[in-house]
Amino acid sequence: SLAAPTRCMRPLLQGFRGWCTARGGVAAHSLPLLALRGGAAGADVSQLVLDATFYLGTAMASMAGTITAGSCEMDLFGCTIVGTLTAIGGGTIRDIILGRTVYWLTDTSHLTIALAVSVAIFLTWPALVSLGLRDSHLAFLWSDALGMASSCIVGTHIGYERTGKAKIAILCGVLTSIGGGIMRDLLCLERPRALHADRSMYATPALLGALLFVLLSGDKYYAAAEPTSPVPLPAGAEYFVPWLFCLLLRAAAWTFRLALPHWARKRQSIFDLRGSLSLEPQKPQFQVALTPAEGHNSIADRVGRLLLGPKQRRRFGLPQLLVPKGRRGRRKVPPPADEFD
Repeated sequence: SLAAPTRCMRPLLQGFRGWCTARGGVAAHSLPLLALRGGAAGADVSQLVLDATFYLGTAMASMAGTITAGSCEMDLFGCTIVGTLTAIGGGTIRDIILGRTVYWLTDTSHLTIALAVSVAIFLTWPALVSLGLRDSHLAFLWSDALGMASSCIVGTHIGYERTGKAKIAILCGVLTSIGGGIMRDLLCLERPRALHADRSMYATPALLGALLFVLLSGDKYYAAAEPTSPVPLPAGAEYFVPWLFCLLLRAAAWTFRLALPHWARKRQSIFDLRGSLSLEPQKPQFQVALTPAEGHNSIADRVGRLLLGPKQRRRFGLPQLLVPKGRRGRRKVPPPADEFD
């Protein structure tokens, strides 16, 4: 019953889009209601999904950057700068490499969204925590994962559309998704999560999501008369399926501690020395340095050190031993604090 009205309205919609184009406007897609009911073309639905993904990535990346900066006790200006760089940093690197005009210079809406979200999160986040939102780490992880998945798909699309090469498209997707996060971590004096994913993989979901996007797109971005896809998919699915795959894989990584193999740490990292660089008074650390010249290398002296109690061993910085068999119970040493990647 809707076929006849839709055919009658199609020339009007085409004329309206042509009028917008002639006046310098951008006719991105038809009305959203017609797109949801199937009255719009497949390319319009794909563009609608891509635009929504683009804006979602900007907002979520800005939120993640602001939470990280606020946790490092930055003020409003610092949180706004870090949140904005997290949102637009990866796309800026991508556009410079591809020789394109930086996207937020022509479309300032992304810069506006990044600034607005940064200020809003800075002002409302303490109130949300006081109302009961205690799991700030989980909120940061989800916002960061949403921003990373969205940036990955948008960056891969732009790289593939610009060059038509799968390798360049995957590289653009990865750079767009992790570039802003690396800037955020460096400004906050933290180890970049994308490069030091000790507990859960971070950049790998973006890499696999970009690869899946290239596989589902087929030769869509080549100069072919009839582009084909290896898998018949509805309009917009080549953007949504890799986005969902990247998001779920990142969530599974921090939930089940999925990580790539890495070398064991041999020495202390510079990022672990942040506390020693502060002006706050530090607790003194006692160390026992005994040399044979001081007469502390005898067997009786070694046995005496082994028989020190837990308080004495903790005072002199010696490792805790198991309680001898004659004593009651064993001293429980608390596990080290867990870290979120």
